[in-house]
Amino acid sequence: MHLPHPCNAGGHWQEAEPLAFASVYKRFYNPLVYFARKLLMDALAAEDLVADIFLKYWQKQYQFNALDAAKAFLYISTKNACINHNQKTRSQARAKAGWRILTDEVDESVLSSITQSEILCDVYKSVESLPLQCRKIILLSYIGGFSNKQIARHMQLSVHTVRNQKVRGIQLVRGKVQSL
Repeated sequence: MHLPHPCNAGGHWQEAEPLAFASVYKRFYNPLVYFARKLLMDALAAEDLVADIFLKYWQKQYQFNALDAAKAFLYISTKNACINHNQKTRSQARAKAGWRILTDEVDESVLSSITQSEILCDVYKSVESLPLQCRKIILLSYIGGFSNKQIARHMQLSVHTVRNQKVRGIQLVRGKVQSL
């Protein structure tokens, strides 16, 4: 079972690689959409905005010689585009609420959102690397919302085995995420 999250586990940048744009896109698209959704509270606008950011990145991709530089450009551009979007769409009556984006409180919120999206990416990568049965149980439980009993019935296992595999999976994911 494969997670619907396309984080790239490699993280290595190769200038001459013809698919460099694709690997940057796969690695950062979902975290950037998550980040933009936190700032915009509008899923469709967040996806459109991130698509526009990647178009800008496509046009400037040869200016970046390191993955960290590309990442910084993508996050800063997304943050600025979200601020611009919010400023354009808020009515005069909501102007006071919109201005809080410019305060230090929101800067902390922005950093928190970046951190959350990066941590989620790491968790997804860790879950993807679990042994097959353990990964299936974790996904059915935490992503699918199934109970231990339902998972046991579906996978033709005992409830005890499902519980043990969940505990094992959580321990393995914790260990991998903490080591990052």
